[in-house]
Amino acid sequence: MFNTFVGISNSESAQNPTERRRSIVTKACVECRRRKTKSQKATANATPLEDYEAVVKLIFPNTSIKTLKNLSRANLLEQAQLESDFTPGTSNQSSSVTSPDIALNHQVRYMPDSDANDRLYRLQYQDSSIVRLNEASTQCQPSVEDDVNALSMTEHSSSFFVGISSVTAAIRALTEILPIRIDKISMPEKEKFEPVANRPAILPSSIGPICSYREEQRLIDAYFAGIHVFVPIIHEPSFRSRYLAHHGNDDQSWLALLNIVLALGSIISSPWDSEDDLQYLDLAQRYLSLDSFGSGRLETLQALLLMGGQYLHYRNRPNMASAILGACYRIAGALGLHLQRPGGSDGAVCPQEEIKRRNWWAVYILDTWGSVSLGRPSIAHGTAVELPHNILDDQGEILSLTEPTIYSPFIHNIQLCRIINRIQDRLLINSIMADDELQHYDELLLSWFDSLPPFLHSVDICPSDLQDARTVLKWRYQNIRFLLYRPILLDTVIRNVSFDGLTLKERTAVSKCRDIAMEAIYDIQSEWRPNKISCLNAVEFLFQACLIPLMAIAVESKDSSDYQSWCNQVQTGIDVCSEMSQFNPAGPRTKEFLSQLFVTVLSSTTEPFDRQMSVEDRPPVDTLMGLFAGEWDQLNQYDILGQISTSDNSYLDQQVLDQVYFPNDI
Repeated sequence: MFNTFVGISNSESAQNPTERRRSIVTKACVECRRRKTKSQKATANATPLEDYEAVVKLIFPNTSIKTLKNLSRANLLEQAQLESDFTPGTSNQSSSVTSPDIALNHQVRYMPDSDANDRLYRLQYQDSSIVRLNEASTQCQPSVEDDVNALSMTEHSSSFFVGISSVTAAIRALTEILPIRIDKISMPEKEKFEPVANRPAILPSSIGPICSYREEQRLIDAYFAGIHVFVPIIHEPSFRSRYLAHHGNDDQSWLALLNIVLALGSIISSPWDSEDDLQYLDLAQRYLSLDSFGSGRLETLQALLLMGGQYLHYRNRPNMASAILGACYRIAGALGLHLQRPGGSDGAVCPQEEIKRRNWWAVYILDTWGSVSLGRPSIAHGTAVELPHNILDDQGEILSLTEPTIYSPFIHNIQLCRIINRIQDRLLINSIMADDELQHYDELLLSWFDSLPPFLHSVDICPSDLQDARTVLKWRYQNIRFLLYRPILLDTVIRNVSFDGLTLKERTAVSKCRDIAMEAIYDIQSEWRPNKISCLNAVEFLFQACLIPLMAIAVESKDSSDYQSWCNQVQTGIDVCSEMSQFNPAGPRTKEFLSQLFVTVLSSTTEPFDRQMSVEDRPPVDTLMGLFAGEWDQLNQYDILGQISTSDNSYLDQQVLDQVYFPNDI
């Protein structure tokens, strides 16, 4: 028996080639298919070189090929992560803060001059055998000396270790080459206040309202008008509603937060010599204890953040502030603020999630700010946490980063602090960087600044409630830029080597440091505003910038073409501090200390500088600022000249003193 089978001819198989194939299931999402189709159409005739260029532009839209060419793989990955933050539409994506271990992997390759590192190491560890962290003692008076700016100049400062980015490091380098010792200047009695530990204790049972209900409302308004834009950790509508509904309740976490808000509101709305804020601080401290660290309350974290990140810096408690912020980082982790909802929010704004993000990143930026001021390592490295959204609280609408909201400066501050932390991590290895590293980090900062939306660049289109945040953000950017180059400058100052005796690398770094500092001085002069918030920040950044031209005057010849410019920069800083004296308690002190440093540096040269300036060189005089020109007279009550001593009892040129202390008598 035979079975006959009908076969398939080759011709039939050729005619139906798809019948034997498995059906293709499209698994790519719509957006990916759209981009692939668009890319295929756009690059159908593209050369391989154009393909590579398109990919590079996609990953690094803000960086030139020339800059990328010499970067290591780790640097390229770091730059790509930052570029994603700078690009509108991607800055709210999950972004991780590079851990020190990852960030340092590619940087240990450069071993700079060991002698230079040894000199800068000794600069940071002077008198390290004497440990005096006594800010909480009954003898410690947290006056307006501003120990962050090293204005106290005590032989054994209560700030134990300060790193290479601190002001103290710069002053130590400067005083090492000066023939005159700068002693501690006695503070006027009116600038001192009684320590908290010396005041009568306020028993919990006796705690009650300090001021009227109307006055508390005024202080709350002042807080949200001045402080909130820098650290928007409190949801304003919820806070005000709770205050109105539960006024007088006994929730200790809430009362601690309320009183620190009132203390900050009192600082920015009261006269510069007012101490009304201390009574609110007393109350806030009574509501906080060691048990508060384990309470698991968001209000406790917020109160500690405002105390350690804002208030204690104003009251010259930098070590205590740093310790509290370290605890805040642990509390934030215990509260789970770093956790994100699985799958995201599907485009909808969740107020609770936003508050978590803002508080988590507030710990990060506040710790970064404090760490840079003191030159200490920041502990604020962590997991990938989504950045806060740029939203309007009353509408719940997510806006583009190019549109201004109360959260815009905060979001861009986070991006800046991520770069700052990378720089600080690098400085922990050694203080001297290689040329390509300096260029790399400076490019990151420049790219960040260029990526800012127009309203954070221009005063003309910036909303009035964001003006102070805009200027402080710019001043902080300029500050970290010249701090990036300053270690090389400090080493040249310690060696007392002029510009002509430097290597090409040193000349480049020193020139950039001086140019950026000059830009910062004149920007602060033209952009500061007559209020406490602006002046508190302006004085800090101005003082640091003025130390750069002071060091130039100390090491360079008076025949240098830039000598007159450096002197004018310092004099501008002194004048601006004088103008800000009405708004900042550290203003007179800063002016006094800058003047003393200026006299000391000038007296070490053979001839005083000529203060005669051309009309073009003179800074513009603002009508409002002219009202405070008489503040120079306050120097008469300080015995400044008597505090300057020399080993050989040499006298200071009277012409120098006249030019510095009586600038209007030309």
